Amino acid sequence: MQFIDSHAHLNDPAFDPDREELITQKLPEAGIALSVEIGCAPEEWTPALELAARHPSLIGAVLGVHPEYASKLNPTNLKELAALLPDKRNLAVGEIGLDYTCFEFTAKERQQEVFSQMLALANQVQKPIVLHVRRAGEDYAAYDDTFHALKHEWKPSAAGHPGVLHCFCARYEEAKRALDMGLLLGINGCFTYKKNEYIREAVKKAGADKIILETDCPYLSPQGRRGLRNNPSNIPLIAEFAADYLDIPLEQLAEITVRNTKALYGLV
Repeated sequence: MQFIDSHAHLNDPAFDPDREELITQKLPEAGIALSVEIGCAPEEWTPALELAARHPSLIGAVLGVHPEYASKLNPTNLKELAALLPDKRNLAVGEIGLDYTCFEFTAKERQQEVFSQMLALANQVQKPIVLHVRRAGEDYAAYDDTFHALKHEWKPSAAGHPGVLHCFCARYEEAKRALDMGLLLGINGCFTYKKNEYIREAVKKAGADKIILETDCPYLSPQGRRGLRNNPSNIPLIAEFAADYLDIPLEQLAEITVRNTKALYGLV
């Protein structure tokens, strides 16, 4: 039985002591066939591609600008990103979107401006998008503004699935709007937290065939390992929890999520 971690940050300094051992030994031992490295700031783009080059059968890359880092984007590195996105090692544009909890780093207007630029690049290269959307408390404006931008500015790629709503942490209302646009829902450790029944209910209503698995490591370790560094080998734990909640066999969930992830990222 194999799994894919559709969203990881293995170049994070938290992995400096054992990154190569983790990738070459721990991931295969845990049944992780692939981990997708997200380069979400200018200084992360080349390292993400280099990691994929060192481990072509185990690591893929996704490049973009996280809304928290949108203030770092300038005309020079925007051109750099445009030049890097067609690279065959790069599978998508991401993580991109709106985060209304981090205005101390990047103002709302700048986030929206950069999100528009990222959607324009995705349209240009016709690659799928990996979305980061985070609301402030019970205010879902970040989702409303994201879906508005997608409706008016995005031309979905012809991929099996044109994008994913990474780290899905919302209601079924938001899930339905995402699914109606052809987006998948990225499920991680948040799905396992006791307080997040509303997320589980939304995912169950959406259906197992609309999800993919991720860790967002080194963050968001699943229940039972909270406080510890997260890593792709925790994907089976997330999968077991999800399969139990969705009342389907673990093997079936693994098969569905691997198929969906391959369709998203255009993998054979």
